[in-house]
Amino acid sequence: MSYLRGSPNYVWCTTSVLGKGATGAVYQGVDKNNGQPVAVKTFNQLSHMRPIDVQMREFQVLKKVKHENIVKLLAIEEEQDGRGKVIVMELCTGGSLFNILDDPENTYGLSESEFLLVVEHLSAGMKHL
Repeated sequence: MSYLRGSPNYVWCTTSVLGKGATGAVYQGVDKNNGQPVAVKTFNQLSHMRPIDVQMREFQVLKKVKHENIVKLLAIEEEQDGRGKVIVMELCTGGSLFNILDDPENTYGLSESEFLLVVEHLSAGMKHL
């Protein structure tokens, strides 16, 4: 069983899981051209059961969204083994907001200044959408 997968411009290992959801998984990968680390979202069989127009609309929306508080889309490519499309995004290494809040040092929440900064960034991203 091969753990290494790829698309024309990116490669990732299925053991480098960043997260999993209802429609697929996100892996840490690398741009073949420059070695830049990226996040690669692959889709499972459940996601392929959605109508193709719904899938394409999702890709079109992702292409249009550009904001400093929203993860940047780098590419949409076909996997080389014919498994379908993958979404390549910038890799955010700071961890998720959930993980930050779940950290024992934040048991009683964030400081007021940190909380206000998070709310400001979240609302700016949501407003843009």
